[in-house]
Amino acid sequence: MLIPLLRSGVLYMIWRRHIRQRALGLVVTVLFVLAVNLIHSEAVAFFKATERLDLTPLAFYFRWLGWLMAGVGYLWFVERKISKVAKVAKTQGTDSGKAKTKPVATKPVEQHDGFDALRHNAPLRSRADIMLERKKRDQTD
Repeated sequence: MLIPLLRSGVLYMIWRRHIRQRALGLVVTVLFVLAVNLIHSEAVAFFKATERLDLTPLAFYFRWLGWLMAGVGYLWFVERKISKVAKVAKTQGTDSGKAKTKPVATKPVEQHDGFDALRHNAPLRSRADIMLERKKRDQTD
């Protein structure tokens, strides 16, 4: 019973760390490769139907060029973006580490969250509170 839970946990961690960031780029790249393959097969079929077999090698060159463009596009748009985000997070992590080593005396910043007026109002009194206050007043008189 523990093994399937561990497997699902490992798969979840792999999804969170690696695949989720790249999912859209992978889907777009796969769709682009499928489109290139579809266009290539249609071009080869067209060349066979029109008996222009001398253009068939050109279709293969364009297919390989399309695959290469898909790979380079994935690396350029997805992996490059991920590495930039990781680099920024790494530099922010090192900057915050330096700030932790040097304690700086700062005044606490006053927080305004929109409820300040309510905090300083007099507390609400219920009907029972009013009746108790009236009873105390009557007893003292």
